[in-house]
Amino acid sequence: MALRSLLTAISIAAVGLPATVVVAKDLTLAVGVGPKNSITHTMQGFADYMAEHTDINIKVYPLSLLNLKETPPGLRDGLADIGFVLTPYYPAEFSETNLAANLGMLSTAGVQVDSPGAAIAGALSEYVFNCEECLAEFKDENQVYLGSGIGSTYMMLCTSPVQTMEDIKGKKFRSGADNFSRWAEHFGGIAVSLPGNDQYEAMSQGVIDCTMASATELTNYSLFDVTKSVTVGIPGGNFAGVATNNFNSDVWKSLTDDERKAALMASARSAADLTWRYYMDSQRDLEAAPGKGIQVIEPAADVKAESDAFVMADLKVIEDQFTTGYGLSDVGPKIAEFSRLVDKWKTLTAEIGGDQEALAKVYWDEVFSKVDPSTYGMN
Repeated sequence: MALRSLLTAISIAAVGLPATVVVAKDLTLAVGVGPKNSITHTMQGFADYMAEHTDINIKVYPLSLLNLKETPPGLRDGLADIGFVLTPYYPAEFSETNLAANLGMLSTAGVQVDSPGAAIAGALSEYVFNCEECLAEFKDENQVYLGSGIGSTYMMLCTSPVQTMEDIKGKKFRSGADNFSRWAEHFGGIAVSLPGNDQYEAMSQGVIDCTMASATELTNYSLFDVTKSVTVGIPGGNFAGVATNNFNSDVWKSLTDDERKAALMASARSAADLTWRYYMDSQRDLEAAPGKGIQVIEPAADVKAESDAFVMADLKVIEDQFTTGYGLSDVGPKIAEFSRLVDKWKTLTAEIGGDQEALAKVYWDEVFSKVDPSTYGMN
């Protein structure tokens, strides 16, 4: 594909020994966030694992090669070999995957767990790997899906306190996905669609009053500087439109079976690392917030109850939207299947949200190990 490099380096054994040839592949990984972002640390970990277990050298480019919106088409066209993909940026191209992504608020509905993101990461990865329509979408975009790591629970990071129904009305909320936009509008707020990299400027200039985001973004996007209050518990849920480290299809097919297996193992670890990192960093940032003059508050009881009711009622809206708006088939059963997987993964991850290695093991055992590296993504 255009501008994609697949370089070879030849290493000859010492004098007096038979000559051997070692083929090293130099690949590029685009991540559309800054070098200090939690996501970038995870992507570097992926590269390090591949370097340790294969002859593949991966150079990570944080924000300098492709931004978040540019990554899906850039990966398709070979501007990068591997990329951190956010599927909601392209609702039509990834409609099957975005159906599941729109269900991320189920993580904090029903049974409550300590790390909802860990459950969504497992559920989304298992769902997409077994969703032929989802995988076909990625194939059409010349890329191969390799799992999902998920950020921590969404909260309200605001320039003034938000606690009651009245506080929400008329305020402008940055939203990263349709379900969160509907949540804001349900309560009388105004949903504003903005990339994550624009949150700081939008809050500092009064373009938005709040961003619906993980507390981890207080550090990742320097929002400590512009946030005056954090409301925990609402809107809840997790942003689930993540494909952590997709491969360009041509690059994937050029790898050996052993290299593809290593990439699957590295991807299971990436899903765990990103999810765990966000979970731990969110706790750290919430604890640090009061010392930086930021008020941490709980929502009023009626707001929390109405929020939980909204999540369940919104399932019908999602079903109608993806059936009529995007022309998907069997949307109801697909929602039921994803809901089942969320419940399954709440149980599997209930005690290990803060244990990176335990998460990596359960993701590998339950999902990634069942993907055949000799056939997956090869057609």
